[in-house]
Amino acid sequence: MDELDEKDVRIMDILRGDSRRSTQSIATELDIPRVTVFDRIRRMQEKGLIRRFTVEMGADEMGWQLNAFILANWHGDRGLTDRREVANEICDHEFVKSCHIVTGQWDFVIEVVARDMEDLGDSILDRLSSIEGMGHTQTMVSFYNFEGPASWLASW
Repeated sequence: MDELDEKDVRIMDILRGDSRRSTQSIATELDIPRVTVFDRIRRMQEKGLIRRFTVEMGADEMGWQLNAFILANWHGDRGLTDRREVANEICDHEFVKSCHIVTGQWDFVIEVVARDMEDLGDSILDRLSSIEGMGHTQTMVSFYNFEGPASWLASW
C-alpha cells in the first residue's frame, strides 16, 4: 500500500465498488485523463495489487443461506500426509468456501455454506467425513457476518 498514491487509492475504491466501471467513467469522476486511469490500473495489475476483476455472487439469492465454520482434526498418518493436499481435497467439495491449515488444537478451519441445517449435516456426514484420515469435527453456525476494513484484501 506504500506504493499507492491518493489517485491509485481512489481508483481502487471505485473498482471495489464496481469492477465493471469504465476507465472513462473513473476518469470523469476523478477529473483526470482517461489514459492516466488506464495506465494506473495496468501498473497496479502488473504489481499484483489488482489480481482480477470479478463478479460477487449473492449466496442467499442462490439458495445458500447458511454459513458455518468447521473445526477439524486430522487423524491420518501425520508423517506420510501433506495436510496441504488434504486441504485441497476438502476444497474440492462444492459447499466449501475456504480451508485454512491452522495452529493449535485444530488442524483445519473450514468455511462452508449450506441451504439449511439438513444440507449442512449431510455435507459433513456424507462428504467431509468421507475423506480418509478426517478426524473429529466441531461445527459453528454463523448468525451474522460483519466485515472489517481489511475485508476487501484478497487472501493468500
